[in-house]
Amino acid sequence: MSAVGSVSPLQTVMVQCGEHNLLVRAQLDLFGTGHLIKAADLSLGTAGCQPTRVYPENQTVLFDYGLHECGSRLQMTGDLLIYTTHLTHIPNYPGSVIVRTNGAVVPVECRYFRKGNVSSNPIKPTWIPFSSTRSGEGHLLFSLRLMNGDWLTERTSTVYSLGDLIHIEASVSMANHVLLKLYIDRCVATLSPDEDSTPRYSIIDYNGCLLDSKAEDSFSTFVLPRDGRDLDKLRFDLDAFRFYGDERSLIFITCHLRVAAVDQGDSRNKACTFQKLERIWRPLEGSDSDICACCHVGNCGSTREILIPFRRRRDLATEAESEAGLEWEGEASLGPLIILDTELTNLATQPLTEGDGKMQERSPSGVESELVVMVVLTVTAVCLISASLLAFLLYRRHKQTPINW
Repeated sequence: MSAVGSVSPLQTVMVQCGEHNLLVRAQLDLFGTGHLIKAADLSLGTAGCQPTRVYPENQTVLFDYGLHECGSRLQMTGDLLIYTTHLTHIPNYPGSVIVRTNGAVVPVECRYFRKGNVSSNPIKPTWIPFSSTRSGEGHLLFSLRLMNGDWLTERTSTVYSLGDLIHIEASVSMANHVLLKLYIDRCVATLSPDEDSTPRYSIIDYNGCLLDSKAEDSFSTFVLPRDGRDLDKLRFDLDAFRFYGDERSLIFITCHLRVAAVDQGDSRNKACTFQKLERIWRPLEGSDSDICACCHVGNCGSTREILIPFRRRRDLATEAESEAGLEWEGEASLGPLIILDTELTNLATQPLTEGDGKMQERSPSGVESELVVMVVLTVTAVCLISASLLAFLLYRRHKQTPINW
């Protein structure tokens, strides 16, 4: 029996229909975003069959089950026998308030008459975008903007998919003010414009520690432009996420911004990213890494900040900075940002074999026959080589033996 599969540019799910079984191979980078899902979060069919094999070396999993297993359905349409099932991804994040991957259902069909056909028709959702809002307060005008990947133009859409990087630029208008440098003390994500609401996720905290960069599945980082940092701007990439278990695909981001003297870089005036390979916090501008050491303990100021609500902490920070002669600070917000599930049309299926997409299906007995032939040929070759070597050695020995008359 032969089967033909449809192929898309992004190939993360591969299907092969056999005479008696179904093979489904899926990449752990299921959505092609660089985020690996857990093999245990994948299942096949209504019976929830687990992967039969996991291949860590190439980050794939394999489902190998009979056509009648895992709750697959059989339909008869004319001369066709159609087996239908689905590959399901249900992310499980115990104890976490955010997720970076979404659930997915990839339908799979195996059609048989005299030749089989493999096909998959993923679901394509439609969405309605929302606009963002910004606000500033304090003695200077603070703002947050969504930027395009080139950091040159402002992004007009507030719709993202899981796996996208959200490019955020904080800025301050310093007209008629002495030269100052912008810092982000803290940023929090919520489901409503109220930054003190729950659930709440701290993106940046402790006077410039990008906490989200420490998450195992995050690519968040402060970004330093090629030509150096503008004193009135500070940029960071935020790996898109949603709140776990909540159907609302949106987040609001509120940041507390502050300016300080240009030469006042210290543990309270910094922008630090966690480097996972080195397991160390590093400052944005490559200065003394000691200013980021407090990010490890989560306390770069008063120890009571950890237990004080967000708004109250802002008031305390204002008092402290006023005493130091630095009273320019404020808040800015973005939202709602719409964080969508990765479009399931990106989940392509292809045959397990390469080439023109055609697969020659073999029954288990046929595969075993090929293996037997290969073993016999190998053994025969080894025997011939051994016999040749033995004959050569005997000949050499005979030539070297003296003859007695």
